[in-house]
Amino acid sequence: MAYYLHDFVSEAPVLSTRRPTINEFFLSNYTLSIYNGCEFGCPYCDSWLYSDRPLNEIVRVPLDLPQRLAVELEQIDRGDLVAIAALSDPYQPAEQTYRITRQTLQVLADRGQPTLVLTKSTAVLEDLALLQRMNEQGLAVVMTTLLTVDPHLAARLEGKAPPPALRLAMLAELKRAGIPVGVALLPIMPYVNDTESGIRSLMRACAEAGVDFVIWDYLHIPNERHRVRINEVLARLGSYPVSYYRDIYRDQATVQLLYRQNRDSEVLTRCDGVALETRAPHRIYAGKLAPRNEAALLLKHAAFRDRATGRERMAVLHRELADLVYAGTFSEAALRESPLSSTLRAVLGQGGTGTRG
Repeated sequence: MAYYLHDFVSEAPVLSTRRPTINEFFLSNYTLSIYNGCEFGCPYCDSWLYSDRPLNEIVRVPLDLPQRLAVELEQIDRGDLVAIAALSDPYQPAEQTYRITRQTLQVLADRGQPTLVLTKSTAVLEDLALLQRMNEQGLAVVMTTLLTVDPHLAARLEGKAPPPALRLAMLAELKRAGIPVGVALLPIMPYVNDTESGIRSLMRACAEAGVDFVIWDYLHIPNERHRVRINEVLARLGSYPVSYYRDIYRDQATVQLLYRQNRDSEVLTRCDGVALETRAPHRIYAGKLAPRNEAALLLKHAAFRDRATGRERMAVLHRELADLVYAGTFSEAALRESPLSSTLRAVLGQGGTGTRG
């Protein structure tokens, strides 16, 4: 069990600065972390990088965060989305005592602010009625991280988190209540959860649970400290020679392009085979975000599929156009370059602005 320390946000901002480009995974303009520290303490998590002490040893409880958030929300656009998806799980065990996440959601609901919640905990179901209200008046999306549906492997990778079957059941219940749900395959770990059989089983389970979409990305190893931690994880899982990861990473923070292309193609194929969307589908956020946010997401999601299917020129065009649209500096000539131009004009006609030319 972690030690809980009461903390106060005071004058420090609780929301991140507005993203220079919209986050295509979590649909977000801002991120918000409720607790500092995470009792789940999954060993692959990037959050280990930001503390000199074990991630799951101390959890700081920001008692005044909801009040500070209410003040900050007055300064942001109601068409921007806030993702509670940063550094720690909002429904970790501390939430049972302090209910800071519930209070935060109530503030967001009162504001009508679009919100996405990423959690591994089934405790999110205790706020089901609140999430329904948020989605009815605007947008509320719930996602969970799933690396595998193998309960034995999951226990060795993230033993303090609820098992995969419970997380899938949680998503199914949320979906029945009308709340959009997604799965984050974060991270894909070479030689651990990147096999064809593992990916196939996971996507099939997601489809059976009624998941609306899946996202994925690869294990990030930004420094030697994290590399040592990952090597320790691999040693507990089996006999993995160091050379395996050296070949894939080549001492870089992320996987080599050829490996990424190969696995992207495999996951995409498995998703298509069970009719799973590979990014949040437009129907989830259509008309619920600011027009420029909506259009930028459409373009980024198109760019991802373009790149995964070898249409590199179109991927670059769509990604660059997404940034122009997000910034409000797009031109009519730029829109005409995209096959999505008619859809984009319809979306931006809701109130988007740009440099017409």
